[in-house]
Amino acid sequence: MKRYFALLLTFLLAFSLYLPSNTQAEVVFNDVPTSHSQYGDIMYLLDTGVISSVSKNFGVNDIVTREEVAVMVAKAIRLDGTPRTTKFSDVPESNKNSGYIQSAVDAGIIYGTSDTTFAPNQKVTRGQMAAFIARAYDLPNGNTSFKDVPKGHFAYDAVRQLVAAGITSGYEDGTFKPGNNLTRAHISAFLARSMKYAGGEPTTPPTPSAPTTKEMQVHFIDVGQGDAILIESPNGETMLVDGGVKEAGDDLVAYLKSEKVSELDYVIATHPDADHIGGLIDVFAAYQVNNFVNSGKVHTTATYGELLTAVKNEGSKYIQPKIGDSINLDSSLKVQVLHVDPNAEENNDASIVLKVTYNNVSFLLTGDVGSQVESVIAAKFNVGSTILKAAHHGSSTSNSLSFLQKVKPQATIISYEKDNSYGHPHDEVVSNLKAVGSKIYSTAQDGTITVTTNGSIFNVDAKEFKVETTTSPEKPAPTPEPEPESKPQPTPTKPVEEVKSYKNCTELRKDYPNGVNSDHPAYAKKHDGDGDGWACEPPRK
Repeated sequence: MKRYFALLLTFLLAFSLYLPSNTQAEVVFNDVPTSHSQYGDIMYLLDTGVISSVSKNFGVNDIVTREEVAVMVAKAIRLDGTPRTTKFSDVPESNKNSGYIQSAVDAGIIYGTSDTTFAPNQKVTRGQMAAFIARAYDLPNGNTSFKDVPKGHFAYDAVRQLVAAGITSGYEDGTFKPGNNLTRAHISAFLARSMKYAGGEPTTPPTPSAPTTKEMQVHFIDVGQGDAILIESPNGETMLVDGGVKEAGDDLVAYLKSEKVSELDYVIATHPDADHIGGLIDVFAAYQVNNFVNSGKVHTTATYGELLTAVKNEGSKYIQPKIGDSINLDSSLKVQVLHVDPNAEENNDASIVLKVTYNNVSFLLTGDVGSQVESVIAAKFNVGSTILKAAHHGSSTSNSLSFLQKVKPQATIISYEKDNSYGHPHDEVVSNLKAVGSKIYSTAQDGTITVTTNGSIFNVDAKEFKVETTTSPEKPAPTPEPEPESKPQPTPTKPVEEVKSYKNCTELRKDYPNGVNSDHPAYAKKHDGDGDGWACEPPRK
């Protein structure tokens, strides 16, 4: 790669005469104010055409991928980006960045993960970034060492070169943190300084950064057979995801007060089942709620109606997100909506699924989605996460092995009530989690579980789940008493003796338009997503 240096130096020196000043206090991206520590570096990349301003946000805290880094470095040293056939099966010519990726590979800056794959969506670490930049630029040899980059480490020489060129100085505690994932803000800083060094511009060695010390906590609150999750962000913002059943409302409010929560920035109802929204009615009565995020799935129960009335009376901003949307809870976090479907046939599959990322630690909150939806999510997004909230209280209708193999959670929290009538968590799910090497924690065993993290490491204040024999998912569990709310009476169109097994509610409603109650031979628990003792009730129009 050194052979590019002389040509590059001449080009950059000439080109720099025509560059717009990067000192102009202009806010181009909403998430990059002039006070941001990487504002100047990001504006420099914008001025030189390495990045563009087609989006309102730059995504300063987003973790960059191999594809993104390859493109940025290739643009920085003016490699050919014409789309073309590559040697990698996962980078087709139709990929708009295929040319930049192949050029970066040909130049020896970045390699494929195998002879046939490039893994464009794989996250990039600080150590890998150092190696890429050292290959792209002619940097001096250095002699500064870091205690976490010992001799023999793949990035040992590269990191020392970056320090010698004034591109980085590591952290105050004498570490470089080569295994930490790289954000868009950080790659911008490294790359802009490298370009300036290559162009002969003076660079001031950066002050050593302090390691991240702010902590965030995620509380998986014990609300019995239900879900309630409190997120306290590094900068003090709060988000409550679901609230358990009505009967849990008082205890939920008491817990929030014990955590010194004064107001809630966001309350999210993943879907309208009573075991997820009931307790939120008391929360709205006790707290100021600034934003209410709802799946948009309409339900006919009185509980759902009461919740919407509480939201209206509170005056909260009503938000109905779309797949791919981000929730602006805290600038140090990325909160992304991986799934929501207000038109889902079943309430469970309408669930809002969130991925919350704080530097290297991420949480996947899956609501009650089923395994088919899990597959759809995994095909669209990188679902790999540090901590997983098991879907549907550990039911075998969710948490498929193929999905868990993609999530690869280090820890999984299952929220359910001990000796519940559904047999949660199902043995199959426990086996699947163990098969992927995840530690398991249970609210039924330990009560409320709190995960604390500084973005690099995390701690779970509970003991690992003790595996016990549970009700087999193949055996029907007793049906709990239905919620005392008005339901239409069934009008079966076929005699009982002709009742058959139905694959889904669409089929069942052809014979029983109003659905069936738990005493009917056609009733199946898999069709009763909200657990109210009535299967396949018609959606509200």
